[in-house]
Amino acid sequence: RRLSQVKPLPYLLIAPAMALFTLFTFYPFIKAIVLSFALTDKAGNFTQWVGFDNWIRVLTKSSFWDVVVITLKMAAINLVFTFCIAMVFALLATKKVRFSKFYQTMYALPMAIASSPAAAIFLFIYRQKNGLLNNILGTEIGWLTDSSYAIWAVCGMTIWMHIGTSFIFLLVGFRNVPEDLLESAWLDGAGPLQRIRHIIIPIASPQIFFVLFLNINSSFKSFAQIKLLTQGGPSNSTKTLIYYIYENAISHGRFETACVQAIFLFLMIFILTRIQFMLEKKVVHYQ
Repeated sequence: RRLSQVKPLPYLLIAPAMALFTLFTFYPFIKAIVLSFALTDKAGNFTQWVGFDNWIRVLTKSSFWDVVVITLKMAAINLVFTFCIAMVFALLATKKVRFSKFYQTMYALPMAIASSPAAAIFLFIYRQKNGLLNNILGTEIGWLTDSSYAIWAVCGMTIWMHIGTSFIFLLVGFRNVPEDLLESAWLDGAGPLQRIRHIIIPIASPQIFFVLFLNINSSFKSFAQIKLLTQGGPSNSTKTLIYYIYENAISHGRFETACVQAIFLFLMIFILTRIQFMLEKKVVHYQ
């Protein structure tokens, strides 16, 4: 009787989406796992099984772990600065005042700009000779050619590109805080920082959790700005795992190595995401 009540229409409606997910997400993921235990030709086709040899070769290289450290460092810089700057902007824009839509649009504008034109802008800003940043500071620093500055230059562009999305979600969360609750806290003598800490952040914690989740994933997958600004240099100081995967697969034709690194990156993001969701019940308050 239950089987006769099953209607095929819902399954037909989701069939196109599932077909696309299977073709562009599930199949490549499964193929990457298979190829991480095999040798491939330069076109990425399977040639022979080698078991865990690829994993041992990749994980025992010091250069790989250097890239992992750089990846974690850049992800931490991007996450902290993107969240903090977006949070400040969202707090400033919480109250609706005259011309508020104008500066809200300005805060969110970076999310509407693609990576290529953004990189062209930042190449002009970071240029050593007559670059905008050096002209403002009165210096001639090689922001993209000096390894001590390059990582901060790439992170600067990444943070700028991601602020808009984080700002919008945080602004929605902060504006959902009841005004009468804030006014009551103000009448009781609570200062701005106390209202932010004890009222705004707890009530907006679901949006804050989502923004942190979003930024963790995007921080590890930043590729275009590295490709367009530094190509992983100078001296591999900005080479992250995602760029290392591209370099091995596309530039060197080592697809089996790239698959091992891709699965390792997936496991890193998966573990961090699981830790975040384990902390969700303790720090997130749903109304």
